[in-house]
Amino acid sequence: MTMNYLLNLGFSLAAKSAGNFQADNSNADPLLRSAVWLSGGALLPPLQDGFYQILSPLTQTDWTFVQEASSALQVYADDGYNVLVRVFQADSPTSTGYKLMLNAVFGQGSSSEPAGAGVQSPLQVNGLPRSVVDSLQLFFANPQQQQAYWSTPASDGAWTFCLGTIHGSDNTYSFNAGASVCTNPTVGSPIYQYAIDPRVKVGMGFGSKHGKAA
Repeated sequence: MTMNYLLNLGFSLAAKSAGNFQADNSNADPLLRSAVWLSGGALLPPLQDGFYQILSPLTQTDWTFVQEASSALQVYADDGYNVLVRVFQADSPTSTGYKLMLNAVFGQGSSSEPAGAGVQSPLQVNGLPRSVVDSLQLFFANPQQQQAYWSTPASDGAWTFCLGTIHGSDNTYSFNAGASVCTNPTVGSPIYQYAIDPRVKVGMGFGSKHGKAA
């Protein structure tokens, strides 16, 4: 069995002060809902167990809403569960000229629901929350030099990444996903950052013997 779960995240340049992705708007188009998990992907080429960008836009009818990202996503290890992340522009019109860098970190042992929509990070850069910290920026004298290594969007202005297939033993993980967006890659600024911290429950969760719930 193969099951594809997509964390769908929308950002707005008009709502950047707290470093959060947009809240869910219950749009009829699942690809326009933010901070939600979707399932589907039957029209995608067979997914590989690794991290890479999917360069073609996703198809609306290929995806359905599963749940809000505020609830732990139930998956099972070594059972064909794939995790994807899609970041889209909530503003209109969208631009294919932006560039993005995605960061994702899984942490073992998350025991509580994510906090409400507050400031996403206690760190700051240019007066805004520094939601993403990476070492790539340390190797370039000018911000625009980084842009050659950042990702361009698909023709719909969204970025979709496959993170890989779920493996390992039962546990509940925090899953921190962050995106840095540069709206003018030619000069390397401005850069806006957004992040979210949903949970992923593998099998029965904390310290349980591997297996599916009855």
